[in-house]
Order: sequence, then C-alpha cells, then structure tokens
Amino acid sequence: MARTVALKTFFRAEGGGDASVGPERYVAGFEDEDGQPWGAAVPLEPDEVEAAVFSNVAFSISMEANGTLRIEAEGRGDAANEAIVASSALARLPLDTAVRSALDTDLLAMEDDAVRELRALHSRLETAIQMVGEALGRSGKRG
Repeated sequence: MARTVALKTFFRAEGGGDASVGPERYVAGFEDEDGQPWGAAVPLEPDEVEAAVFSNVAFSISMEANGTLRIEAEGRGDAANEAIVASSALARLPLDTAVRSALDTDLLAMEDDAVRELRALHSRLETAIQMVGEALGRSGKRG
C-alpha cells in the first residue's frame, strides 16, 4: 500500500556563519513533518537571496524617548521587525554609541571635509538637546 507523506517547503540559512556577516549560503527545499529533507535541497547564494528579499523593503530608523535608535522594516508585520531585533544587537543602538562610532578616527580620515561634517553633527546635537530640554519643560519633569 502506498504511503502518503505531507511535505512542506523550507527556506533557511545553511551552517553557522558569522552572525555579523550573515550566512555563507541559504538552502531551500521540501521537508516532512519531522523536519527531514525530501528530494534535492537547492543551495542559494546570499547575494541573490538578499537582493530579492530586501529589494522591496524600506527600512527606517526611529528613536525611542531614551535615545535608543531602532531599525524597522516599513510596512512589514511584527514578525519581520522581531526578526530584525533578534538578528543583531545593532538593530537597537544607543545614540551615544552611534556618535562614538561616527567619531572613529579611521572613519573621519575617509571624509573629504571631516571638520565640516563634525560641525554639522555638533549643530544637530545642540538642536536635539534643545528640543529635549523643551519637551522636559513642557512635561514639568526637568531637572
């Protein structure tokens, strides 16, 4: 008598690549209810997969009131944004850490006009501090 097996598709990163770089490749195919692959699994190069996945996704950076920057996928569900947060500590980054990184001497050396860029950063930070001060004043929580 013929046996019937219910198969479902799978798509996942293959191997334990460096989390900061991403997987060395992805693999797709069919598996049974126990997670055992059936038939041929198709290896896919990261550049091809990531270009297809990210080509229609808009990302934004928002900031929580405590100064933590957060990367979000626009127009995607909670699962996509939870996956972003779970993927890397860099998905949520304190503002001062981002500033410290921008002030790295090697990065500044690559700027055509580092002094102009630093002045622009300084001006933006002063404006931001003023806006936070005004918000604190409105809420009566200054001090």
